[in-house]
Amino acid sequence: MNESTSAIVKCPSCGANNRIPSEKIGSIARCGKCHVPIDTAAASEGAAGSYTIRCPQCKTRNRVPGHKIDSGAKCGKCKEALPTRELFIPQPVMVTDANFEKMVLAAPLPVLLFCWAPWCPTCGAVAPIIEDFARETKGKIRVGKLNVDGNPQIASRFNILSVPTLFIFDNYEMKESLPGGLQKHQLMMKMAHYL
Repeated sequence: MNESTSAIVKCPSCGANNRIPSEKIGSIARCGKCHVPIDTAAASEGAAGSYTIRCPQCKTRNRVPGHKIDSGAKCGKCKEALPTRELFIPQPVMVTDANFEKMVLAAPLPVLLFCWAPWCPTCGAVAPIIEDFARETKGKIRVGKLNVDGNPQIASRFNILSVPTLFIFDNYEMKESLPGGLQKHQLMMKMAHYL
């Protein structure tokens, strides 16, 4: 197979580059590394990829091609401007009692929230995995860190009794609670359902 009969599409879950034959471009293929379904439509558009962002007004998920991300993208349903700048804020974001609503619940992306405490040795071992995951998924998933000792309101609200604990939020709701730490490939698999 040569370059002219295929395209390279990045997996939104694990970030692996996948060579897609021209006859499969525009359909759904599976990632060769993590086996998550990937949409190859971005390759047929000639885009470097696409981003899925939730409209803050009507909560509709919108796919924005990578080459149009800076050109004032609008919601396909309500025509409101999409907050595309929020795709690229530095991660992981520090989540507090004061900014939880804005940074987690109202986020235009699915959120993985890592709840930790400074005295927890397991949290220290999991933190580099979370930070690596945050770098690799920037623009696709928002990753946040919450110090439960410094933010008792959120710890109480979600009944966090042990650390580390991971939460997945999407569309103003908590979708999953994952006690303990996970490896990066496990995080990719869990978050793939929300992309």
